[in-house]
Amino acid sequence: MISQEQIKVYNSLSGKIENFIPIKVGEVKIYACGVTVYDELHLGHARQAIVFDVIRNYFEFLGYNVIYVRNYTDVDDKIIKKAEAENKSMGEISSYYIKESEQDLKKLKVRPATYEPKVTEHINDIIKYIEILIQKGFAYEKNGEVFFEVNKFKNYGKLSKRKVEDLLSAEINSNKRNPEDFSLWKPAKQGEPKWKSPWREGRPGWHIECSVMANKYLGPSIDIHGGGLDLIFPHHENEIAQSEAYSDCVFAHYWVHNGLIMVDGKKMSKSLGNFITIKDILKNYHPDIVRFAVLFYSYNSAVDFSDALLSNASKRVYYFYKTLNSISSLVEKNKHSNWDGELPDFIGGMVQNFQDEMDNNFNTAKVIASLSNIFSFINNFIIDKNVDEKEKVFVLSSFLSKFKVISEVLKIFDENPNDFVKSFKLEFIKKEGITSKIINVKIKERELAKKRLDYIAADKIRDDLFQRKISVQDFENTTSWDIILD
Repeated sequence: MISQEQIKVYNSLSGKIENFIPIKVGEVKIYACGVTVYDELHLGHARQAIVFDVIRNYFEFLGYNVIYVRNYTDVDDKIIKKAEAENKSMGEISSYYIKESEQDLKKLKVRPATYEPKVTEHINDIIKYIEILIQKGFAYEKNGEVFFEVNKFKNYGKLSKRKVEDLLSAEINSNKRNPEDFSLWKPAKQGEPKWKSPWREGRPGWHIECSVMANKYLGPSIDIHGGGLDLIFPHHENEIAQSEAYSDCVFAHYWVHNGLIMVDGKKMSKSLGNFITIKDILKNYHPDIVRFAVLFYSYNSAVDFSDALLSNASKRVYYFYKTLNSISSLVEKNKHSNWDGELPDFIGGMVQNFQDEMDNNFNTAKVIASLSNIFSFINNFIIDKNVDEKEKVFVLSSFLSKFKVISEVLKIFDENPNDFVKSFKLEFIKKEGITSKIINVKIKERELAKKRLDYIAADKIRDDLFQRKISVQDFENTTSWDIILD
């Protein structure tokens, strides 16, 4: 039976770590704000998608039925501007980038959400929702434009901790009763996409979209609402106001916000032009490396992006896969061995320790730190000549089965380790301008030099390869090579 109080979550609403108690036993309803589809996804989008993918995977690992909604905003000023610039329709632009987004996320091993609604498919739902807000006295219309009247919602500011009287609006709009009121429906400008409404032909405001789609697919009250920290105000604050005014019940019980990706101390964003697309990242880095770089940090911390971030992730991922490859080779050679004994405590308790760490606010940073310690032990264990071979196979086989449980949640280290190591090495030496054929020829030349006792020549070949970031490793009956990561 699923424990209702085993997971602790930092709730942005209360500013505290709280016990997670679902609305319905055995079920978790999650809504995470999706992207506005007018350009390629960047590393900031990747972080949010990966974080909530892992959270969803973890709840499912615990046995919960997860209903997860991640929307697409496919009508917006930025999309309209892009369409005008490229002489295309808004639909052509949004459809193209939705497909591109789906492909990028698939490559990053991010599963599709249970529902991935598009705004343009829910215009009628939005209009009906707005009509109810007007009927209840929380919204008003003037000159075909509809606004939410912030003063009518007494708890406005409870998420962002902002007071209504302190709010300033950069938008001057004579249709507003108060400067802080925000738009629910906008009259269409000439040449813009538009839909019929009781007020005037136009389109919905940004904030109302998520309230409507969350309500349609998850109901008026949901367990977790997610998104980046930059969405707390005004987007999520306005979502709360609209949703709770509409339904008279708590909109989201837990607000989970991932930290931002920074570049030189500034948020990575399309508007600042300091973003790196997922496509560009995946040209140079395997999806596991990107996921590792994201999960290496606590989900709600800021991460300053640099070449060193992915370089370090590359080294760690390669190290993990090399270890897994060694384990798999040893286990495969001795798969019929039997040994009657007990597992070391840290292997036997791996899954429980993983669960304890994830239960503490989805602490993937601690999970990866713990795994690093285990892999360090495993590498020493593999070469320990004092350990019986049958015991090694038993321990390592048990490790693999337990590790698989963890990797299925994190969606890293689930590739064939031998294939990954080979591919990684080949990609690395390709960038260094050398081939495996040349390396093997050099190793053969070195072996011949050693046979004729010309150790000066043999050492020179080894040193030349070292300068090209190739290390030569001599074993009892063979010589192999590996790459040197800075």
